[in-house]
Amino acid sequence: MYRRNTPAVLGKAATALAARPATTVRASANKIHTGIVRNGKSSQQKLHQALRGRLHQQARGFVGTHTPRAPDQASNEVEREAMDYDVVIVGGGPAGLSAAIRLKQLAAKQDAELNVVVIEKGGEIGAHTVSGACIETGPLEELFPDWKDLGAPLNQPALEDHMKYLTRTSAIPLPHPPQMNNTGNYIVSLSNVVKWLGEKAEELGVDVFPGTAASSVIYADDGSVRGIVTNDAGVDKNFKQKSSFTPGMELRGKLTLFAEGCHGSLTKGLIRKLKLRADDCFQTYGLGIKEVWEVDPAKHSPGKIVHTLGYPLDYQTYGGGFIYHMEENKVTLGLVVGLDYTNPYLSPYKEFQRFKAHPFVTNLLEGGRVLSYGARALVEGGLQSLPKL
Repeated sequence: MYRRNTPAVLGKAATALAARPATTVRASANKIHTGIVRNGKSSQQKLHQALRGRLHQQARGFVGTHTPRAPDQASNEVEREAMDYDVVIVGGGPAGLSAAIRLKQLAAKQDAELNVVVIEKGGEIGAHTVSGACIETGPLEELFPDWKDLGAPLNQPALEDHMKYLTRTSAIPLPHPPQMNNTGNYIVSLSNVVKWLGEKAEELGVDVFPGTAASSVIYADDGSVRGIVTNDAGVDKNFKQKSSFTPGMELRGKLTLFAEGCHGSLTKGLIRKLKLRADDCFQTYGLGIKEVWEVDPAKHSPGKIVHTLGYPLDYQTYGGGFIYHMEENKVTLGLVVGLDYTNPYLSPYKEFQRFKAHPFVTNLLEGGRVLSYGARALVEGGLQSLPKL
């Protein structure tokens, strides 16, 4: 779900950045043809085009084979091509793409040039977004007030909410908490929403590079962040160069936004290095496991939302289940388990299987088929757990 305050926060950054001149792009002279006047606009376009082609070629050739850089491997051990941007965004999910879109929109209002790049480790935009969610439309309306006319893939409005307490064999109705009311929200395939946001970002002039993972952060001499280095390709399990070795590229930015998700590797390193998290500001996490099913049309209720408490989790374990009825006879269901559980034998995956075996869930799924499945970590700490900004 999008944060409502994201556009406002990014707006201040975009306002400051949009007034600055676009940075010229640098690249190794032996990689890009010589004789280019670096400060000429056409020269910048040629350099950007050549380096974009390099990134896309690397992404196509090594999708799914990215190897993380060894922790002690410095980014300057090999000669690297570089591209300079005003804003570098790591992560092509809802947050990263919304940030890129908002920045470009604000720059366009001021008739200013703002170079923005988004890199995403998934083979395509939306590939690493677990599908099936119920979202508010308010933040989307801030980005695109006419999102319906633009064809945003929000097709199924939320029509009814239910809360159930599950015992081993029964589903007991509970009063629905008003703070969980979904009136006006939409049940969506979040993967499709992210793909659509990626298309809109590119239409606004954002450079979007899927299949490109960030491996390390570039720091200036004063300790500030100057950008990121993309993954080297063609290294073995010991991080030694093979004959197919291709060095990653430096993407340098005046501002770098990290939108890697709740437990991103670069973000964790930044929090430790810059001491952004106080001793009393720790984060807590959950694990969400989700499947998308095509069910019997007779059992499908488009727009129906069900949240569950109780079984299969005991009273000492934080978590619960959910069932969202999407369009086209599709249902997304899942189980969230807090990762602070004390039972060492508890397996979130096995608990999800028990959840599906409950009569209330089994009756819905019987006669259907699984279309997709996935899992991801979730932050559960709330506002008090956000790191210092």
